[in-house]
Amino acid sequence: MISLLTGARKSNTLAMMWKDISFEAATWRIEETKNADPLTVHLSQQAVDLLIERKLKSDSPFVFEGTGKSGHLADPKKAWCRILLEAGIENLRIHDLRRTLGSYQAATGANGYIIGKSLGHRSQQSTAIYARLNLDPVRDSVNKATELMFSNSA
Repeated sequence: MISLLTGARKSNTLAMMWKDISFEAATWRIEETKNADPLTVHLSQQAVDLLIERKLKSDSPFVFEGTGKSGHLADPKKAWCRILLEAGIENLRIHDLRRTLGSYQAATGANGYIIGKSLGHRSQQSTAIYARLNLDPVRDSVNKATELMFSNSA
């Protein structure tokens, strides 16, 4: 759920540490991302609520504690497969949750710059897919208008 609500990369989410979360500012600071840049992630109220609930039960420095060498979950393949099976979902990757946030941002009118900034994209090319998605409501509106123009009931 945190992956969906933040749009963060899987590796960053799995390594999330409590010290990097500001509940007061509702932010999560990722010091080093895939492109080596730091990123401050906005935490929605839903994400804050989930993290507070988890923090109350945690003694680990990591949000997603693991038993391996790193101290945090490394790759929850078995758990992910179990979740998909229980939900009746096929062919969904954890990375798709990141894309889902970007898609919903586009659908609600966010521009490419905002989407790219929230997902930590360095280039607009990475964000271009979401800009295309944002055209769907425009396309639908134009199609409906032109259909009405040329229908007999107009």
